[in-house]
Amino acid sequence: MSVLNIIFRTIKGLLNDAAESVRDPSSEARQIVRELDESIAKAEDSLIEIEAQVSMQRSKHDIADNKVEKYEDGAKRALQAGDEALTREALNAQINARAERDAIAKELAALEPSLEQLKKQINEMHERRNNLNTRSKILQAEQHIAQAKNTAATALGGIGSQNLAKDFRELEEKVALQNARSDSRLNSVNERIGKSLDAKLAVLSKGGSVDDCLEVLKKKIGKTI
Repeated sequence: MSVLNIIFRTIKGLLNDAAESVRDPSSEARQIVRELDESIAKAEDSLIEIEAQVSMQRSKHDIADNKVEKYEDGAKRALQAGDEALTREALNAQINARAERDAIAKELAALEPSLEQLKKQINEMHERRNNLNTRSKILQAEQHIAQAKNTAATALGGIGSQNLAKDFRELEEKVALQNARSDSRLNSVNERIGKSLDAKLAVLSKGGSVDDCLEVLKKKIGKTI
């Protein structure tokens, strides 16, 4: 593989990865529904146009059919009146009206099935659109749940390479160490204070002479020797 092909594939891979990373499934789903709405609107515009054409052709067909009956009736009356020329003229007009009616009937035969087919397709598009819209809302809810779970997992497990639980334990250990140091300093101070006090008390508690002790004892028993 050439260097250019390798570079092209690498760039293409990076672009695809970047595109995948910024994709928003729920947003794309809503866009699909919007595009389907646009297609439905265009199809309904076409339906209105075809319905107008069918309606107009049906009206022309009815007019042509009435002409056929009218000229047929006129030909009968002209023949009864003995006017063969008028009869021929009426019959000729009837033939033309019948030809016009039959041509319109052919057009209707081609338009009406297309009209019904288009109506069916539009109904199916509406059903599909409603289904996709419902699924889009479900997808959006599921995506929000997934994002919430991911946030919770990130908070519990750590952010990136950091571990929150480990960091918190380190903070606890740091505070515990500070407390231990404070206790050690306090104990040291208390120990120094205690030794000094004990020394002072020891001086006070030193006994006097034998005579002093004898005098105290005499006072206790209330006797004089």
